[in-house]
Amino acid sequence: MSDEAALLAAIVANAEDDTPRLVYADWLDEHEAPIQAEFIRTQCRLASGSAADPNYPDLLERYAELVAQFRPMANATVLALPPGFVYQADIRHGTDHFRRGFLHTAGAEWTADYRDEWGPPPTDAELDRVCEGLAPLVANTTVRHLVLDEMTPESLARVLVAPGAVALTGLTVQAADDTPDGGDALLRALAAAKSINRLEHLGPTWNATVAGLRALDARFDRLRSFDFPSLSGTAAEIPAIARTRWFRNLRSASVVNMDRALQEPLLAAFAQLPHLESLDLRFNHRTALKAFGIATGFPALARLRCGSVNVGVAKLARGRFPRLAELVARGVRPDAFRTLLEAKWLSQLRVLDVFNGVLTDASAVALSQSAAAPHLRILRLKFTQFTKAGLMTIADGSRFPNLTTLDIRTRNTLVRPATMAQFAANLSLPHVRHLSLGEWPLGDEGAKALAKNPALANVTRLMLDRCGIGESGFTALVRSPYLQQLVELDVGNNNLKKAAALLDTAWLPRLAAFGLSGNPLTGPAREKLHRARGWVA
Repeated sequence: MSDEAALLAAIVANAEDDTPRLVYADWLDEHEAPIQAEFIRTQCRLASGSAADPNYPDLLERYAELVAQFRPMANATVLALPPGFVYQADIRHGTDHFRRGFLHTAGAEWTADYRDEWGPPPTDAELDRVCEGLAPLVANTTVRHLVLDEMTPESLARVLVAPGAVALTGLTVQAADDTPDGGDALLRALAAAKSINRLEHLGPTWNATVAGLRALDARFDRLRSFDFPSLSGTAAEIPAIARTRWFRNLRSASVVNMDRALQEPLLAAFAQLPHLESLDLRFNHRTALKAFGIATGFPALARLRCGSVNVGVAKLARGRFPRLAELVARGVRPDAFRTLLEAKWLSQLRVLDVFNGVLTDASAVALSQSAAAPHLRILRLKFTQFTKAGLMTIADGSRFPNLTTLDIRTRNTLVRPATMAQFAANLSLPHVRHLSLGEWPLGDEGAKALAKNPALANVTRLMLDRCGIGESGFTALVRSPYLQQLVELDVGNNNLKKAAALLDTAWLPRLAAFGLSGNPLTGPAREKLHRARGWVA
């Protein structure tokens, strides 16, 4: 057995231990594979870390760069799966396909997410292949999370008693019977499977009742991450769930939907959890937000993602979040945003992501004057209503002195190209590394202004899709003396017919990911680029 084979065997045999993975990363460094080595180390740090860690924004940004560099190699690192299993080589942050440097999640061959279509429940032959292949899967690969679609209690029970199921640490299951009764039956099937007491993540994607959750007894006390099913029931049933050991041990929770009467009591129960670091609320919880104000606080919460906060935002602003460092909010109106900026925990934020809001120029000014502005590292304000004043405020590095990621993708059609060229010339964020200006009408003049801007000398990822850029603007970007650190450049859906500036590989020597889709690129031009640069999207 070669040294590499022995190291990989040790990783598979000790799948829950980071040490063999880090030893392998050292070996990769010694054998001229530094990108994969750093990918492993960074994923290990993200898996064991928290959004409250001081270096979390650095990790997120470095990881995004590694995704660009390692993505073409990811497939080659996957150990062969037995028949019956499929996988996605998705290494973006927020997915669990790859975890701690290696493939972590696989689906049964009938799983919709892996074949891009919904299909019938599995046949007996398909179930047999998964049951027979589960032991080889965990014995010979790093996969420990299984995704199963269209499951009945009987088919789920067949899989969970198969040899190898005992090694699973993650399970995502979609029900064939999408009713609360069907969901509760699957919960009982999970509880009856004595072999899966090592689960750390559980994602039951079905409808269920609060009472049905009580089937998850103390055997699941290793559970740390739970994607709640769509729940129905009464508020009086929540306290019984909140007292269970598995609930008290949660570090991450995601809730997509539930009866409105359950939202406030469940949110109040989350507030009592001593270890809960990440909370993702996807339901329409407008009436539940008052639980943020009446609760004693979320002592460990470092990352909060929520839907509309426009009604009841004052309660959120007055909530107690002593460790909150990342906030993701959707559809925030200007009045609610201003209230949010009065939160006493605002200066703690290092990551702020407001998606699909209608923020105005006044919102940008208020943010720049807030307690968060000097401390923000990652700022995403996507699909706003900024005009010239808002853009110039965001561009002012004296207002955002520590910002390293700026994403202001838009659908705004009110701004003229001349304004965007002025914005590009005035952009003075001194530490920015990742910049996304997708769909703003930069045109060639705006692209040339970016190319001449020395403040962009640290940029490694530049997203300029749908910006109206032609050959002259693109050539200026490629040959800019300030953009030679780029590892990723997206110029999809622009006006490029040749993109000939990239044929000279002396320019942008670190470029690993290049988005060109949607351009009127000729076949010969694409072939030349492929020969010069390798894979071209």
